[in-house]
Amino acid sequence: MAAAAILVAALVGLSGASPMPSVDQLRLIAPDGRSWRIDGKSEAGKTDLRTVPGHNAFWFAWSAFHPGTQVWEGAPIREAKLVPDPGGRCTVPCDEILTGCPGRDCIPPLDAPKMVPANDPSASYLLDTDMVLGVRTEAGPRAYPHNVLWWHEIVNEKVGHESYAISFCPLTGSGLRFDRTAFVKGQTVRLGVSGLLYNSNLVMWDRETESLWSQMKLEAISGPKLKTASPLQGVFEMTWGAWKALHRNTLVLSEQTGFARNYRRYPYEDYRTDHTNTFRATNPRPDTQFKNKELVFGVIIGGEAKAYVWSRLSAKLGDAGVVSDEVGGVPIVVVFHRPSHLVHALDRRVGGKAQSLTLSPNAP
Repeated sequence: MAAAAILVAALVGLSGASPMPSVDQLRLIAPDGRSWRIDGKSEAGKTDLRTVPGHNAFWFAWSAFHPGTQVWEGAPIREAKLVPDPGGRCTVPCDEILTGCPGRDCIPPLDAPKMVPANDPSASYLLDTDMVLGVRTEAGPRAYPHNVLWWHEIVNEKVGHESYAISFCPLTGSGLRFDRTAFVKGQTVRLGVSGLLYNSNLVMWDRETESLWSQMKLEAISGPKLKTASPLQGVFEMTWGAWKALHRNTLVLSEQTGFARNYRRYPYEDYRTDHTNTFRATNPRPDTQFKNKELVFGVIIGGEAKAYVWSRLSAKLGDAGVVSDEVGGVPIVVVFHRPSHLVHALDRRVGGKAQSLTLSPNAP
């Protein structure tokens, strides 16, 4: 694997003379002057930079699901060998798939999500500092707030010709997007919450085959689709304020879901900050080079994974910057903007040529 090159944005705000530029003011700049927004959208309608599959998660979960992988500016996660079920019923030890809540859809997914404009009264439950998972669709941008996903964990969505699922596991801090048309050939699956956990992580089920899908292991761990890979898609994760700044015409999940939930309240008390609480012990146990609840952004390309720990990005890049790297043979740029809680990866090839991108605070 090629070594990473650190490219730090020359932001005047670092000196204290000017405030940090907002996320919509930042541009990725190529040596020939071409520019893209921080989310890869091209200036002047040129080719966009493609989003690379990846997601955020707590460190304890990432290290348990991806032992032996590389860590940017850190030691590789320690190796561990997982012994699958000897009877071939599961790709993991069957007795480690444990009950989290009683029965299928004990946490009810949203199958008919109501989407509203950002200024709709039913979106007033959101603060600009709340986190959302964002998707750009053929019909425009859409945001799926953590606030709703804490209580429902899965949203089955259909927008025009696109059918996807947004899933978020509060116990592992992992938000992912899946193509619902690619789990079972010729079918569009409905994903639900199985009521089971593996390594404290959400285990989904599909209504069509009743297979069990580990969200972070990215495969069916039991059932008729055993060993089938989950069809992961790119998703953006950032604050609601940042998403609105980048996508002024966005729709967002309404708090009118049909369920009586308080979407203004985080239901897990101090779980996000208590490093001793991983709900259940994991196998393998977490790597100890970072604290359990530190956030990590993981990139997964062609079966190769690499982790970018937020605290290390902040220490090296300050409030904002980019890292040029290569994962799975693909040249990528990892974009970091701490005020927006944004870490994201883009394919930095344009016209088949890898670009050396820098981050500029100057909006054109």
